Amino acid sequence: MSTLPKIDFVLFYVSNLEESRSYFTEKLGFQYIAEESGPGFCQLRGGEGGVDFALLQATAETPGAGATHVYFKTSDLAGLRATLVNRGVEATEIAKRPFGSIFNVPTPDGELITMLS
Repeated sequence: MSTLPKIDFVLFYVSNLEESRSYFTEKLGFQYIAEESGPGFCQLRGGEGGVDFALLQATAETPGAGATHVYFKTSDLAGLRATLVNRGVEATEIAKRPFGSIFNVPTPDGELITMLS
């Protein structure tokens, strides 16, 4: 079982959700996924085999508009976390979320990336 993660999801923080959704769907041609969207959140899909992504309305509690958050997926989340911690990476504890289990690690510039299973 490999712990090497792959990009699974990208989240774009936006200043105007409806304007951004319209741009990504009508101008750029991405597909809006209504059943996976909700208040303040718009899920989109590109070409076959691509990575799904979403637009999230930026608020005072989120990163600002223009920020991006990347999610990497692995089949062995606990093993990946143990490997990274053994390499000296600061990793949060594994937390369960409605969409799966996750933990975060910082990049050298202080941005957080999320590992999920």
